[in-house]
Amino acid sequence: MSSDNANILEHHDRHTVKAQRVALFIILVGIMISLSYVISNQLFKFAVMAFSAYVTPESEKAVAEAGQLMQSMTVVYNGLAVVLTIVLTIFVVRKFLATEHVNRMAFIRRMTLYLALTIGVVVVLFPFFWMLCTAFKPSGQELVISKTNPFDIVPSEPTLDNFRRVLKVDAASKSMASVDAIEQKKNFGTYFLNSLLVATTAAFLVTFFAAMGAYVFSKKQLPYKQQIFMLLLATMMIPGMMFMVPQFFMVCKMGLFGTKWAMFLPHLASVFGIFMLKQFMDTIPDSLLEAAQIDGASEWQVFTVVIVPLALPIIMTLFLLTFLFHWSNFLWQLIVTNFENPLSITLPVGLALFRGQYTSELGLIMSASCFSIVPIAVLFLFAQRYFIAGMTQGAVKE
Repeated sequence: MSSDNANILEHHDRHTVKAQRVALFIILVGIMISLSYVISNQLFKFAVMAFSAYVTPESEKAVAEAGQLMQSMTVVYNGLAVVLTIVLTIFVVRKFLATEHVNRMAFIRRMTLYLALTIGVVVVLFPFFWMLCTAFKPSGQELVISKTNPFDIVPSEPTLDNFRRVLKVDAASKSMASVDAIEQKKNFGTYFLNSLLVATTAAFLVTFFAAMGAYVFSKKQLPYKQQIFMLLLATMMIPGMMFMVPQFFMVCKMGLFGTKWAMFLPHLASVFGIFMLKQFMDTIPDSLLEAAQIDGASEWQVFTVVIVPLALPIIMTLFLLTFLFHWSNFLWQLIVTNFENPLSITLPVGLALFRGQYTSELGLIMSASCFSIVPIAVLFLFAQRYFIAGMTQGAVKE
């Protein structure tokens, strides 16, 4: 009898879990339908407007017909979205009421978590969406908001003029802030390459030195090793602003002011990088190092053949974080930049030059910002598996 009751309870629990999964799936489908409605509506409008910007006067009739077709499809799509939302809501409510009280509370907590995560994603992605929309707006219309729909930030007449002016500025343009700004923007490609060179070099050197320092603190026996390591960690408590003036005088005394070396040389010693890599290297068994040394491996071979491959995820994580820091390091690069030499100006400082004395062309700034996020997106896309593994490994010591 007890086994029958256990089987009944197990079957009931399995049915309840299945019902919750079905309800969760339906809610996610409803959210996707709502998002697809908004996105498809805006994209379709954007496509029609973009098409109308490049048609000849003879094809204006086709553009008008496309606009009418867009309105008809929007009405039909709105109706289908409303019907599907109502049906899915009724089905979810029925599934929700069919579950027990305990499972119902767990279901509510799970839905609340998913809703909070969805809102967080929207909040994070909205600035990028606004930046992209502003980059496609004509000059002078960046802050124009529709009276009928204040939330409609998609450009009604998209254009690529801002991107063209960023890559190759037209000196005859009358909408620029000043003649000096025109001359400055001609060097956007130089600014981009300068930042790429500085960030890549700094990321390689910082990661290399931090890995060697972490290896010494983790696997080597040195007198007062723990005391020295704690002293290094104590320097992390000092605000970085306090080091800027001494570092600036050091750079000037060394004759590096206005050079690319001044951009990253004072930041080659990364205490945070040493600390992060050491925490991971502590989890690597010493027996692996002893086995390599017995096989005749030198100290350098132990580091490069044994330690580096095992610590590659956390090393790539440090590389990404360092690259991102130097790619967007505005204040220090502004301090050590020689504005008379365009070869010393990096992208963060160059973006600030897009502002005139009295006006700021947001379209140019946003289009240049779109170019500036490309290296970060590409780098993270190819190294995301190392980044995710590096952020999780080393947290638990086995």
